[in-house]
Amino acid sequence: MRLLKRVMALLCAVLLLGSGGAIAADAGSAQDPLLSQSYVRQWEQMLREDRSARAISAAFPLITEAQRSIEMQRVRCGKNGVRQALVPAGARIALSAGDTITLLSGAGSFQGGALIDLTAGEAVSGGEAMLRHRMLLSDGAKTIFAAREQSLVSLSGTAVLSRYADVPPEEWYGAAIDYADVRSLMNGTGERVFSPSSTLTRAMFITILGRMAGVPERDYPGVSFSDVEAGSWYAPYVEWGAKQGIVNGMGEGLFAPDSPVTREQMAALITRYADSAGYELPAGVSAVAAFRDAGSISGWAFESVERMRQTGLLSGDPQGNFNPLNGATRAEAATVFMRLDATIRIL
Repeated sequence: MRLLKRVMALLCAVLLLGSGGAIAADAGSAQDPLLSQSYVRQWEQMLREDRSARAISAAFPLITEAQRSIEMQRVRCGKNGVRQALVPAGARIALSAGDTITLLSGAGSFQGGALIDLTAGEAVSGGEAMLRHRMLLSDGAKTIFAAREQSLVSLSGTAVLSRYADVPPEEWYGAAIDYADVRSLMNGTGERVFSPSSTLTRAMFITILGRMAGVPERDYPGVSFSDVEAGSWYAPYVEWGAKQGIVNGMGEGLFAPDSPVTREQMAALITRYADSAGYELPAGVSAVAAFRDAGSISGWAFESVERMRQTGLLSGDPQGNFNPLNGATRAEAATVFMRLDATIRIL
């Protein structure tokens, strides 16, 4: 309700500003609410921060109010604020309430949603995007910006960009793949193809983890496993994992780099990484239900899976099962890394 009132107030504000003057009435009266450009900017900031708070909660739902407050301070300071992005032709951007977008070059259009053109001071609904017009998506609405040609855009809030044809930006994993893409943690599997449902190998997973940790490749020239080829793209990260006690191998001196990383292995690797780096993950929350298939989790991985469950870094399927031996998909891995990064930045 409060956000709806803000939307109505903003519409009044832009109409007043667009008319070039204030209503002639006594200052402070019901006819003259004293709306100004600064009020519009303040409203927009409040709405964007409200949306950012919801995004933080969704990324890591079990953080405390104190931790969420710390993260919100970082949002206000601009760490997760405005960014520019080069959008290839055919790519799409999902916008939610409070997000803004400015088309700096190129061409594209909006599909659905109640937009407010802050540059022109008017409300619009979909249609062709105008160059250098800052568009704000009002509360309770969602829209997609589709790039017709390569475009440069400025984004703020929690807008999600998907450069991949097989990744709808509005899907549950859209924001995570955007995160992994922007930080060069994960690459596509082909031209504008990400393959979100494909499983991730053990070599891929430890490489992404090492990239997120900022591991210098040159510091780990050796190999500790007989099936890891020296000089391969993943070798330095596997060696880093071995030296830090993050990876133990599969026995008999083997790492099995091309085998799919299972969900229980992923839990163990993340837990060991957090311990080796000195990150104390948030304490467990008893209200989180145990996995229905907890009995099928390997003994060596059980504690790690429990920690991931209690912190919210890993969750089960809609039936409440963890499926420990299933291969982790690329979409799941991207989501876990985004949540892990959010957790580390809060600690």
